[in-house]
Amino acid sequence: MALPTRAWTVTISAHAGRPTLACTSCRPFTAQPGIPVVRQAHRHLAGHLVDDPLPAYLRTCQCREYGCRWHRHPAPCSGPLHLLLICTGNGRTWHLADACLGCARTIPRAASVREPDGPAAPAPRPASVAPEAFGKEQEWVEAL
Repeated sequence: MALPTRAWTVTISAHAGRPTLACTSCRPFTAQPGIPVVRQAHRHLAGHLVDDPLPAYLRTCQCREYGCRWHRHPAPCSGPLHLLLICTGNGRTWHLADACLGCARTIPRAASVREPDGPAAPAPRPASVAPEAFGKEQEWVEAL
């Protein structure tokens, strides 16, 4: 039996000239006009947190589970878990996943976001990463 995970990915592409979003857990869907497509991707990911809750004792570092492919440099898994929003593919792919502090510090273009029912987690990012690279990363959870 596979262990439950808290890791989802949404990829933004185009189909017939219209933005399309493909989620690793759902069917692809066409973006709604008038709403920024990145905001739609963030809202979709946040929806999975509400629809697919997982107790804290079952959560694990998803970076390690996926072979640490989000890392720049290898790092040992260590420290408390953080919920991360990770941007890859030049802004076309967004991941929402649990990662330990050791991994979170080495993942480029990642930001700690708050749980829907809890306070914001302390940011595990080094000072060299500008938070504005993500826009208002807290906004996507608060918009639910």
